[in-house]
Amino acid sequence: MKSKVLFIYPTPIRITGLPIGLASLTAVLKTHGHSVKIFDTAFYGSDTEKSQTVIRTERLESKEVRDEEKYAPLNSTRIEDDLEKIILEFTPDLIGFSILETMYEMSLHLAKLIKSNHKIPVLAGGVFPTLSPDLVIQEDSIDMICLGEGETTLLQLCERLSEKKSFADIEGLWVKSDGNVIKNQPSKLHDINTLPIPDFEEFDPRMFYKPMQGKMYKMINIATSRGCPNQCSYCGAPQLKKFFKDHNCGLYFRNLNGEKIIEHIQYQVKKHNPEFIYFSTENFLAMKEEDFQIFISKYEKIRIPFWIQTRIETITKERIQALKDVGLYWITLGLEHGNEEFRKNVLNRRYSNQMFFERMDILREMGMGASLNNIIGFPFETRELIFDTIRMNKQLYEKNPLLECNVCIFTPFRGCELYDVCKENGLLSDEPYTSSQDQDEKSVLKFSDDFAGTLEGMVRTFNLYVKLPECFYDDIKIAEQPTSEGDRMRKILVNKCHQLEQQFHQVIAKN
Repeated sequence: MKSKVLFIYPTPIRITGLPIGLASLTAVLKTHGHSVKIFDTAFYGSDTEKSQTVIRTERLESKEVRDEEKYAPLNSTRIEDDLEKIILEFTPDLIGFSILETMYEMSLHLAKLIKSNHKIPVLAGGVFPTLSPDLVIQEDSIDMICLGEGETTLLQLCERLSEKKSFADIEGLWVKSDGNVIKNQPSKLHDINTLPIPDFEEFDPRMFYKPMQGKMYKMINIATSRGCPNQCSYCGAPQLKKFFKDHNCGLYFRNLNGEKIIEHIQYQVKKHNPEFIYFSTENFLAMKEEDFQIFISKYEKIRIPFWIQTRIETITKERIQALKDVGLYWITLGLEHGNEEFRKNVLNRRYSNQMFFERMDILREMGMGASLNNIIGFPFETRELIFDTIRMNKQLYEKNPLLECNVCIFTPFRGCELYDVCKENGLLSDEPYTSSQDQDEKSVLKFSDDFAGTLEGMVRTFNLYVKLPECFYDDIKIAEQPTSEGDRMRKILVNKCHQLEQQFHQVIAKN
């Protein structure tokens, strides 16, 4: 008899969208006859708990989404009760968690609950266990860890479980055995063109819906590559690249070819009939010219609106025009920091401000909107450096008011270069970061009370500084403070922003 696997996908309240990693594992296991169920946590919480969509709207980072409750209503049941119910009904042979560091606390809570009631083996996989295996394997509720990509490892594990054979020697697994930990080498990386198309069938139907420009759309997620060729110091990708290289696992950054991208899209469109396609690959335009041309020529017949992420270095007039002609609706780009030297020396992002402005002018000339991602609260940062980021966003926004400017507070995840920098400079405790929502508002670093307060104030007012004329800056300084007077002033200024944006869109409509 084949194995039954329950995957648990811990994610914050109403963080929807289809995770490609679990969908790929599901496809591989189901292709070989194993059964899979997925339990996600996106729809548990109280009505008073703010979703990321609401938080972003309050910060003027995105348009208000009025129908989130309609498409992503919360469950009235308890997460613990529902998890127990699916375990009793499905009777899995293996329970696997896909864990990011921000969701580690929730993952452990659920794993401990499972272990208190069942003798089912529990496996931890994902970025956090891969980069911090010694930490995760210490937990009594975790029986084994999958390091790296899991398609081969999980399939072999399920085959061994179904055959009731030992799995202690499977590549990619760390396994507890008689008080010891057997640490196997990671498995080889796949040519992703040979893997089955990701399977989304087991996800809650609400997970398909994501907000875009004030509306909820049914979206499918297409990943055109795996890995990343860049070396950003705040990201775990460089360490993953080194990890796989040190273990001779193969090439870390891999692209689907153009034909395969179209095959994935056509399959998912036929299967799920989406209104929108989200290309979640971090650098969509890092594909070869040959593959890009295949994509353009064949997507012209699909023509479902889509949204991409890419890097500023990849933006060209020709490519953006070609994408727009076949359905490109929105772009997400990382600016990250507005000070060129700080960005280069601390973040290891080496494009110039001049180049960024020039490439953004291409989008403006084409009438394209985009989201700009920004991070504040880095080690060695000051209020003046934060204002370099604000000023650059302001200049870009004034030239193209279709832009949305996102801001988050830096979190030094384990495995990132800046994590070690923060540890060396006494800015970090040893505990994992456990609350994804708190990190949106407060830094986990041991800054002075004054600078920690500055960061909280900057998150509250980042887009007020970006969108309002400088004559409002004294009032915005008041709005930085989390006091009744600060809240009152912030509300006034937010309304002023809405008035200015409404005037802009009225002018656009007339023209």
